[in-house]
Amino acid sequence: MLNGLNWFWRIAVACLWIGECKAAPWKFAVLSDCRGVQTGTQGSTNGVRASVLGPMASAMAADGVDLVIFPGDLVNGDRKYGTLEQQLRTWKVTMAPLYQNHVEVYPCRGNHDTAQDRPPGKAVEVWRSAFPELPRNGPAEQDSLTYYVNHENACFIGFDQYAGRVKNLHGGKGQTVTYSGLIPSWVTRRIKDSQQQWVFVFGHAAGFIGHHQDSLGDVPTERDRMWDALAERGGLYFCGHDHMYIRRTEAARSGRDVMELIVGCGGAPHYSYDNAHLNAHFDRHVVPVDLFVNAALPKDHGNKNTGGHPAYFGYVLITIDGAQLTGEWKAFVNYDYKHWAAPAAPEFKTLDSFNLRLPNP
Repeated sequence: MLNGLNWFWRIAVACLWIGECKAAPWKFAVLSDCRGVQTGTQGSTNGVRASVLGPMASAMAADGVDLVIFPGDLVNGDRKYGTLEQQLRTWKVTMAPLYQNHVEVYPCRGNHDTAQDRPPGKAVEVWRSAFPELPRNGPAEQDSLTYYVNHENACFIGFDQYAGRVKNLHGGKGQTVTYSGLIPSWVTRRIKDSQQQWVFVFGHAAGFIGHHQDSLGDVPTERDRMWDALAERGGLYFCGHDHMYIRRTEAARSGRDVMELIVGCGGAPHYSYDNAHLNAHFDRHVVPVDLFVNAALPKDHGNKNTGGHPAYFGYVLITIDGAQLTGEWKAFVNYDYKHWAAPAAPEFKTLDSFNLRLPNP
């Protein structure tokens, strides 16, 4: 009997120990494209839409996030808004609610962040000076541009789509321009080699066409290798460039779907989600499966946004609990979209929510 009681208490203590050692849920946020516009001020005179980004930075800090992922176009880049150094400094000041709360912030460059590159290489120097805290563990030639971060049970891989970009002219009357080097091969290797439970990749442009007709479809072989690796790991891809929020999936060559979140709704004027159908005519002819849409409303096609909502700014909040992921898109519902002004008491409302679970935890 005593023996049985001993075993009972050993099992009970073991169960308590396992419960105590299980990692607590943790959170991170994603947003991008908070730049001001190129024509007119519309509430932005320094290249950053601070009236949107500032309240969202405070909201993310209040959400208790551990880190924030920012896939590009932090600033406008145009000289009329100041030097690139000044604009990036403004961006960091606007993100102060996060930095002051010791939230780690991990951006990568968008096309606007590569501006004022005279002499060539100057924009990279400015970026590295603005973000000396970014990891230097990626390809040697892309220090602070392409990198990875391990946090809790996840690996975050950010990559620069401009440093290695090469234009390739193919002969013929059309002199068709294609590209290579948008996705370093290092990225795919890092996805495959990561020992973390979750793998998240972020870069500026979308994997497939949405509004902009430039996408990772410009380098289909590079994109498909990365997509295959993400599909194998159950990973997600975060991006911007298209000024909207879209949750969608696209199939890898294995047939497995990869979830892509376009979170380009950080303050830049909204675009219409009007060119996704073009994917049917390129490379593998994969047309995205739309799960949630919030974009500018085409005047002649009615409201195609999920739930009939107007176009909102917002960010994605993700909670990780072991092999379980819960996501929500939090829209800035009471922003003054007519006058580009923040209200005294900003209100964020969850308009999209989703759950994922890793197949092999």
